[in-house]
Amino acid sequence: MLAHCLQVGTDLLHRRLELARFDRAIEVSESLADHRALLTTAELERLNRIVTGEKNDPWRQEATTVQLPSGKTENFSLILDAKMTARDKLHRATELAEGGNIIDAAVNVYVDLILAHVFKDGNRRTAALASHYLLRRYGAVLSGIAIHELGLGDLRQEGQIELLRETIHQMMKFTEKRNTKKTP
Repeated sequence: MLAHCLQVGTDLLHRRLELARFDRAIEVSESLADHRALLTTAELERLNRIVTGEKNDPWRQEATTVQLPSGKTENFSLILDAKMTARDKLHRATELAEGGNIIDAAVNVYVDLILAHVFKDGNRRTAALASHYLLRRYGAVLSGIAIHELGLGDLRQEGQIELLRETIHQMMKFTEKRNTKKTP
């Protein structure tokens, strides 16, 4: 019984630390967006270091196996240049956002970073931050916590990416509606 209570307490503390790190990373992401700074691979690395608390090189350079939220395991092959892969994903998303496709940009960077698994740890959290950054920078303010807490399954399953796109679109409509009601 004592061991169980200690484990529950440890899990709770770990979750609180993870949320505190994510909150700090949201502040950094929002500052970048508000100052119209580009989200570069250096800034993406910085966000990943904040959410993971790691000091070492966060970029994945080896093959790895990850357990997905659905419970399935996914094998990721060797990645030759994780920074270049991330740079290409950020560039593609920025082009979409510059073209007025803000939700598509946010969804694409989220999905692309998760599916590429460019970091050793914290890929989903870092992808949520990149998505949040794009939405905020291009005027579509949506809570970073809300993006992080989306209960998505395996993005490789048919229909999951479109469901994500629709969910973010609906969240944006709700936020806009709520903000319109607050404005006198």
